[in-house]
Amino acid sequence: MSWWVTGALAVGGAVSGIYGAEAKRKSDKEQGKENQRVRKESLLTAKYNIRQNNKASAQKQMDMLEQGGRALAEVATQGQKQQGEVIAEAGGSGSVVSSGTTLDVMMTDAINNTVQQHSVVEATKDSLANEKNNNANMNQTMWRNAKLGNEQSGRQLALNDKASGDTYLANILSSLVGGGKIAASGYTPTRKSKQVGTGDQHGG
Repeated sequence: MSWWVTGALAVGGAVSGIYGAEAKRKSDKEQGKENQRVRKESLLTAKYNIRQNNKASAQKQMDMLEQGGRALAEVATQGQKQQGEVIAEAGGSGSVVSSGTTLDVMMTDAINNTVQQHSVVEATKDSLANEKNNNANMNQTMWRNAKLGNEQSGRQLALNDKASGDTYLANILSSLVGGGKIAASGYTPTRKSKQVGTGDQHGG
């Protein structure tokens, strides 16, 4: 094989290897960009989910307030009804409402009714506080997990980019070395062969 053919093969092999290395590096960079986009979207998704949680929690708290308000109204209405019944009974029996047993009953019923109303209010407040805390904890956990995942992805992307750069350099050097080996294996022996042949002809 002539030296120029060997040289052409060497150059072609080197160029082909370098082209392949460039294509691989470009592909890695495009993949890295896509992964970066996914990282950003993961945080945006977490923020969106947190907003949705807040909306749902706000609606739930409104429902709790309405439910508590209805329960409070029912308890108050029941208390008024009981007071009316006591007054009616006292009037029918000829008792004096403003003194004696009738007054004691009315006061006891009023105190009990007040305690019930207070219990409804406190239960509603506790339910609201629990809902707020649960929502806050859920959002905090969701955001923390999103951030940890984002940071982990960032570290992995950095490692991938470094590995891609190292592979790119190794492929370039390998292509150049491979081309050099082809040139060395084909070009040098051909020249030696020609020199020996020339010497023999002069000698004859």
